[in-house]
Amino acid sequence: MAKDTRERIVTVARDLVHGASLAQVSTEDVCKAAGVHKGSLYHFFPSKNALGAAILDRNWDLMNAVLQEAFADDVGPLARIDRFVDSFAELLAGMRQRMGATPGCPLGGLAAEMAGYGDDARTQVTRILAGWTRYFTAAINEAKDRGEIDPGVDAGEAAMRLLAHLQGHALMAKAYDDPEALRRAKPGLRMLLGAGPAGG
Repeated sequence: MAKDTRERIVTVARDLVHGASLAQVSTEDVCKAAGVHKGSLYHFFPSKNALGAAILDRNWDLMNAVLQEAFADDVGPLARIDRFVDSFAELLAGMRQRMGATPGCPLGGLAAEMAGYGDDARTQVTRILAGWTRYFTAAINEAKDRGEIDPGVDAGEAAMRLLAHLQGHALMAKAYDDPEALRRAKPGLRMLLGAGPAGG
């Protein structure tokens, strides 16, 4: 029962935060939407920052599952990156259908906000970003080995550029309320890697 209550609080809080920001969502908002008393919320989360950390971890679990599926090695490394972008766009489309508007990246906005909340939050954010870029780095190194991109490319730096580019397109998807804006990141990602267009 306690686990169910905690999960309900995190789920409700996540939806509220995606529609606004952690700073804009009050504990009263969360309690009302989750149907719990403040005592129950503070039993699981001693501060709003702790609740934000739980939301960020939940979102990383979701994104990591998408990454694992998209980066399966049944296709080439650059095709995996393209497939992830498509899966990311589909994730945003599903969230838009459920929430009524495109919320942007479920990690990016909250990670940027949480990074200013102290060392513990910054450590969590950097851990998550490292986990995300690890998929890109592995694919880029394989593309180098296969001669698909310049072997002199620094895979780690390139992975960070790809993630930054994707975050920009996620912001555009939110601003225009259009998940398809994310798919338009694919040509730019190829350009950042010095690779030809898909199928080329």
